[in-house]
Amino acid sequence: MIHDVSTTVAYVTGASRGIGRLLATSLAADGARVAGFARASADLESLSSHPGALVAIPMDVSDPVSVTSGFKSAGEKLGDPTLVVTCAGSIDALGPIARVDPERWWQAVTVDLRGTMLCARAALSTMIPRSAGRIVTIYGNLGDDGREHVSAFAAAKAGVARFTETLASELEGSGVIAVCMHPGFVQTPMTEHMASSTDGRQWLPAFGDRAPDHWGDGTSAQHLMRRIIAGDADALAGRVVVVDDDLSALAVASTDDADLRRLRIRSST
Repeated sequence: MIHDVSTTVAYVTGASRGIGRLLATSLAADGARVAGFARASADLESLSSHPGALVAIPMDVSDPVSVTSGFKSAGEKLGDPTLVVTCAGSIDALGPIARVDPERWWQAVTVDLRGTMLCARAALSTMIPRSAGRIVTIYGNLGDDGREHVSAFAAAKAGVARFTETLASELEGSGVIAVCMHPGFVQTPMTEHMASSTDGRQWLPAFGDRAPDHWGDGTSAQHLMRRIIAGDADALAGRVVVVDDDLSALAVASTDDADLRRLRIRSST
C-alpha cells in the first residue's frame, strides 16, 4: 500500500502550533489535502492562510463528541482520511508528583493519550471498510529514562507507544497501518516552554541549558513523514520509528527478527 503525498487526505491534530502545525503545513505544501484540528484559537484560524488545500477545524481531542463532529466536518470538506496524525499533547503538568495539581496532571494525560485513542478510533470507522489508511501517533522520549518532574508527559507518551503497538496488532492484515513516530528534538512552543518558562527552569534546568545547542527545525520529521506515507515504515507497524532510523535496514532485519517490530524493555544484565 504505497501512496504519493499528492493523493493523501491528512487529518492532523494539535495543528495550531508545534509539530502538528509543522506537519500540517508541510503536507499541504507537498500537495496533500489537510484538515488541521485544534481547540479554537487565532493560531488555528491562521492555518487557512497557508498555501495548499489546508482547512482549520476547531476540535477538542479529549471529547468524543467533538472528535466525531470534527472528523465529520473534515470528511465533508476533504473526503475520508488516508492519513491521521495525532500530534495534540500537553506539557503543562511539570513538577514533583507530590506537589503537582492532580487535575492538571490528568488533563495533560487525557489530551495526549485519550486524544490519541479517540482520533485513532474515529479514523478506523472509514479506514477499515476501505482496507487502507495510516495512523501515525507521536512519541516524545523525555521521561522514558525515568527522569524526574515530567510524570504526566512520560506516562502519556509511554501509553501512546503501547497503544500503538496494540492497535497495530489488532489491524494486522486489515490494510490499515499504525506506527508511532518520534519527530526528534524540534524547537516548538512546547519545548520552548520546557526550556525557558518558570516551571521549566525550576524543574528541568538541565533541559533548558542543553536546548539552545540541540534545537532542530523539523526538517527530519517532515522527511520521515514522507517516507511513512510512501510505505517505507509499513513493515515496522506498531513500533516507534525515530527520525534518524534507517527504515530500510530495520524493515529487512525485522523479517528475520519479529522482535524488531515490537516494543521491548530489555535489561542490560
